[in-house]
Amino acid sequence: MTRLTGKGEARRAAIVEAAARLLAEAGPDALTHRAVVAASGVPLAATTYYFASIDDLRAAAVEALTAQERAAAEDLVAAVPRRARSAAATARLVVDVVHGAGRTRDDELLALYARFLACGRHPALRPVLRAARQAIDAALADLLDRCGRTGADVATLVALVDGSTVSALVEGDGSARRRAEEAVARALG
Repeated sequence: MTRLTGKGEARRAAIVEAAARLLAEAGPDALTHRAVVAASGVPLAATTYYFASIDDLRAAAVEALTAQERAAAEDLVAAVPRRARSAAATARLVVDVVHGAGRTRDDELLALYARFLACGRHPALRPVLRAARQAIDAALADLLDRCGRTGADVATLVALVDGSTVSALVEGDGSARRRAEEAVARALG
């Protein structure tokens, strides 16, 4: 793509922002050119002008969304004072970092995990999500240190959060966040 003007950069940013909102609300498969056009208010031709394919737009949206989430997780961790915490208190913070502090409802968590599962259908998302997960893992290591739990295994805790969340989402009883916190608290025991 050629160098964009200020107006072109603003239009492209509006498209990515709208796509990121759709992605956060409904998952990566909800992104279509028409859905993004409706959400952003740009002409249909703009999405194909600024992005070679829907896959390119999807990757840009995932990158924008994960950048926001990484920054929020890093800010959350930086605000946690260094002191020993109970397993339950630490678990709440761990789940805040993995899920995002504002995500509490199952529908929000379903959209988050749909993004991860989409890597099978959209391989272009893999490097973006891999980098995001590495940043979250680093934030978790810092968080665990701040909570007096330096020896805790980040990979195991993330697997517990992910596995318990997906299991609860399958059951559909609204308990995904609570069950993730309980699983992590038991592991931190």
